[in-house]
Amino acid sequence: KSADTSNVLKPFDVAKRWAIRITDEFFLQGDLERQGGMEVTRMCDRDSQSRVGMQKGFIDFVIGPFFCKMEAVYPGLAPCVEHMRVNRATWDRYTDEMLLAEVDDKARYSFLPSPPVSQSTFLTQAASC
Repeated sequence: KSADTSNVLKPFDVAKRWAIRITDEFFLQGDLERQGGMEVTRMCDRDSQSRVGMQKGFIDFVIGPFFCKMEAVYPGLAPCVEHMRVNRATWDRYTDEMLLAEVDDKARYSFLPSPPVSQSTFLTQAASC
């Protein structure tokens, strides 16, 4: 569990790039849901969600409590948990526009497979599951 969610424990410059990547993935899912005539999952709706707000909520209500418990068991995590606390405070000074302006497209999309899967291929593959 902790490896998949550890981006919030990284220095802010790394954490903010992952925040964009994750919200891009969520928003793409919402776009595909909308395109497929499905109800859009709330956190995947780019029209009603804030990238920064999602990060703050994730830290406050999901992963912050989890890693604080992990730190109690594994005290070596203390420096990482401190990064999370600093990151959370830093998010309070951000807007979505500021975040997007700071991270270039190359950093945003460097995780994508090559070549990227088209939306129609994704929908076809998802429907066959």
